[in-house]
Amino acid sequence: MAEHTKDELLRYWVWLSLVFGAGSVKLLSYLQRLGSPTDVYEAMQAGLLRDLPPQAQKAMTAHTVGEADSIVYFCKTHGIALLPIDSEDYPPLLREIGAPPVLLTAQGNTELLKKPLSLSVVGTRHPSPYTERVTHTMISALCNGNDFVIVSGFAKGVDAVAHTAALDAGGSTVAVLGCGLNVNYPRENQALRERILTGGHGLMISEYMPGTQPFPANFPKRNRILSGLGYATAVMEAAARSGSLVTAQCAADQGRYLYCVPPADLFDPRYAGVIPLLRDGSIPLMSHEDILMSYYSHYPQYLVMQENGVKPSERLVFSDEAAADAKPDAAALIRPTGSFREEVQKAAQEYLTEQKAAERSAEDDDRPLPEDAEERAIVAFLREHGDTYADDIAAALDLDLSALLSALTMLELDGYVESLFGKQYRAV
Repeated sequence: MAEHTKDELLRYWVWLSLVFGAGSVKLLSYLQRLGSPTDVYEAMQAGLLRDLPPQAQKAMTAHTVGEADSIVYFCKTHGIALLPIDSEDYPPLLREIGAPPVLLTAQGNTELLKKPLSLSVVGTRHPSPYTERVTHTMISALCNGNDFVIVSGFAKGVDAVAHTAALDAGGSTVAVLGCGLNVNYPRENQALRERILTGGHGLMISEYMPGTQPFPANFPKRNRILSGLGYATAVMEAAARSGSLVTAQCAADQGRYLYCVPPADLFDPRYAGVIPLLRDGSIPLMSHEDILMSYYSHYPQYLVMQENGVKPSERLVFSDEAAADAKPDAAALIRPTGSFREEVQKAAQEYLTEQKAAERSAEDDDRPLPEDAEERAIVAFLREHGDTYADDIAAALDLDLSALLSALTMLELDGYVESLFGKQYRAV
C-alpha cells in the first residue's frame, strides 16, 4: 500500500466524516482496529466490514472521494483548517472524552486549542440582567492577567456575553458551532464572528463540514465538544428543560469540574435547572476565585499570583505540606450521584423532545414539495408525523419498502429529508 502524506489523507478523513456523520463511535472503533482512514476506506470499498451500519452503507453511495476533495479544496482556499484526531493541532483535552470527533474544521488561531486554562461557559439564550452581569464580571476577572480561553457555543445570550467579555478583557475565546463554519448563524452575531476571526485571540470550530445547516439535532452532539474542550464547565443560567443541561451532563460524564451560578431567585423558573445541579454535586460559583482554585491545583505554573486572585487561597489551603496532601479530589467534586444523573438525563431528554416538537410546529406550510407525487406524499407524511421508521412509512402509505428506501435516498440527496439512526427519517 502506498504511503500518503498528511494532506493526501485529508480526503479520506473528510469522506469518512461524510459517510458516518457526527459523533460516530463505530467509526472510532474502525480507526482503532485498522489504524488509518485509508485502511478504513479500502476495507469499506472491499466489503470487508461485515458490521457496517446500514446508514453508512447508504451514505457510501451518496458521497464520493471527489466530493471530499472538493471540500478539502474549499477549506484550503477559505482559510479553514482540517484537524484530524491524530493531528498535532488537535486539542489534547478533547481526545480524552468518550466519543471525540474524528475531524474538526477550524478557522482562526488554532494555538488556542493547546492552552491549558480553558473554561466552557453555557447558559440560556435569554439571560436575566443578573446573569449577564455575573457572566461578564466573572469572565472579565478570570481573563484579567491570566491566559484563559473561554469556550462557548456562539448562540445569542450567555454565549455571546461570554465570548465578548473574554475578548474585552484581553483573553481568548473559542466558539463551537453546530453548523458549517461558513454558515452565518446566528445572524445576530455577525459582528462578534468578525471580531473572533480577527486579532489572533479567537477561534471557531465545528465537527460539521462547510455548508452544513444548523439542524436542531446537531446541537446535542455539539455539546460534548463544548464541554470536552474545557478543563471545567460553568452553567450560568438554566431553566428546568434548558439545553445547557445537556452540556452539564456531558461535563459530568467526562469527569470535568462542573460549576453552577446560584439563582437570583429560587422561585424564578428561569433558574430552575440549576437547582438540581447545585444540590447534587456541582460547585457553587460565587466568585472567579472558585474557578482559579480548581485550576491552581493542576496548573499553578500558568496562573498569575494576585492579591485578589489565587494567592490568598493558596495561603489558606496550601500553606504547608499537610494541607497540600489534603487537596480536594477533583473527581470527587464533580462525579455525579445517581440522583444527579437521573434528573439531568431526564431534563435533557425532555428538552430534546420539546426541541423536535417545536421544530415541527414551527415549520412553514409554504415549504416546497417534490414534483413526484409519491415523493411528495412521503415528505408530507414526515412533516405531519415527525421522526418515523421506514417500515412505518411504507405501511402507512402502502408502498413497497425497497421502493420507499430508494425514494428516501433521492429525497435526502435533494434536501427534503434527513436519515437518522435505525432507519428513521425526518423531514427537513
